[in-house]
Amino acid sequence: MEELDGAVVRAWAVAAADAMAWSAARIDAVNVFPVRDADTGTNVRLTLAGGAAAAGRAPQSADAEQVARAFALGCVRSARGNSGVILSQYLEGFAVGLGDASHDVPGRAAGTDGELLARALVRAATESVRAVALPQEGTVLTVARQVGERASRSAADGSSADQVLGVALREARAELRHVSAGNPVLRQAGVVDAGACALLVLLEALERALLAPTGQQPAPLTGAPGWLPVGGPRTGARHAPGFGGAFEVMMLVRPSEPAPAVGDRLRTALAEVGDSVAVVGADDLWHLHVHTDLPAAAIEAGGAAGSREQVVVRLVEGAAAQVAAGDDLGVVIGTASPATAGWFATGGAVVVVQCPEAPVDAAHLVRAAADTGSDHVVVLPGTEEAAAAARLLVDPDGVGGDLPGVRVEAVDTAVGVLRTAVASLALLGTHGGSAAGRAEQARSALLRLRSCDVEAVDGVGDVVLAVERLVAELPSAQAVTLQHAHPLRDGAAVLGALADRFPDLDAVPVGPVGSGPAWRIGVD
Repeated sequence: MEELDGAVVRAWAVAAADAMAWSAARIDAVNVFPVRDADTGTNVRLTLAGGAAAAGRAPQSADAEQVARAFALGCVRSARGNSGVILSQYLEGFAVGLGDASHDVPGRAAGTDGELLARALVRAATESVRAVALPQEGTVLTVARQVGERASRSAADGSSADQVLGVALREARAELRHVSAGNPVLRQAGVVDAGACALLVLLEALERALLAPTGQQPAPLTGAPGWLPVGGPRTGARHAPGFGGAFEVMMLVRPSEPAPAVGDRLRTALAEVGDSVAVVGADDLWHLHVHTDLPAAAIEAGGAAGSREQVVVRLVEGAAAQVAAGDDLGVVIGTASPATAGWFATGGAVVVVQCPEAPVDAAHLVRAAADTGSDHVVVLPGTEEAAAAARLLVDPDGVGGDLPGVRVEAVDTAVGVLRTAVASLALLGTHGGSAAGRAEQARSALLRLRSCDVEAVDGVGDVVLAVERLVAELPSAQAVTLQHAHPLRDGAAVLGALADRFPDLDAVPVGPVGSGPAWRIGVD
């Protein structure tokens, strides 16, 4: 047996990321809880990849607890989706448990027997439950708890760490279907819990790292583990009752000042605006996840706790729906207006929201491009800061190398809500064609664009008059985009008047953006 030292934890992180790359598709196929969005495997794959990279940067002299903390923090920063957040908290608990266990048993190195590993597994299970606002049985949380309990029983007879983990994993795999059937949504769908599958793949990688020869990486897998399910849910499988927010919002929050129970306060605040709430913290950095119909309210809730960054909004079923529609182009859109995030995401884009506390940087855009799941991505930056970052993605000497196999096009003239909206309509209004070709369509739309501001809040006539002037400048105009700062009291009247005056002109309202002129109008 290999001692559970820093080298083994580092090897575990690499092996886990490799195993999840092989396993993601099968896990995606059974993902129905809490919503049927077929991305649990993909989300955990991206989460563990970030964690493994962070573990690899830990000092070679670091002990098991230190490397485990680096692994956990990397996963916290890289977490995707509900499952990624939960497993990040699991790993943070594991790291804390390793430290607590080794301190409780003086003179014994963490991992020299199964008892210390069992304590870490129990702490990991306890912490993973804390990440979720409404824990559900029959899911990854149940399996995590049972693995810890079985490991503790096995460790009581003096078994080694690999033996303790091996017994717990064999029992967990054998009972996975029975445990999942305890959840009514999973039982109705006829599948096992996707998050539980991901957890077992993660822990199998730890077992292989423990069994590998001293100082060696476990042999990489050549396929998904054979026990993983093949096939998807029964036809007609539904979401969990009460889970139905249209948008997924994720963000990193660093509290403005240390405060007790900050995670609990964030979970409570997010539960007021959505469901599928998960919040994970490590080193005073918190990653928030919620499904909501009110993305701007969720972003505001995060801002009440501290400084926000890496704020991402997307349709819960956006990527899957886009692929189903036959469009494999990934679109990343930036905006400094949280109120427009839902509008931009509705078309299937991954939206990166720039908050006042921190600009959007290249790392944020790389993450968002990866989130599209596409090999062809177009970025509409939305802000000047994001435009500079986007140019790094397409620069051969920039950060494009962080997206191997992905072709990125940046429309860096799409800055500001109106211009970004016009570019997005040109980009998403057609299907098929290359990323370069469709990016060029967006650039052409911006070159044609004629725009002006109107200060009259309720001036239907002023809006129509402004459009008349713009159409006179561009007689070939086919669309008018209407950015409005405030909720529309006379929106129907404005659209009706434009339809009467310009029956061949498609009118698209965007907003309320919350600031700027009452109207910013563009025709192209």
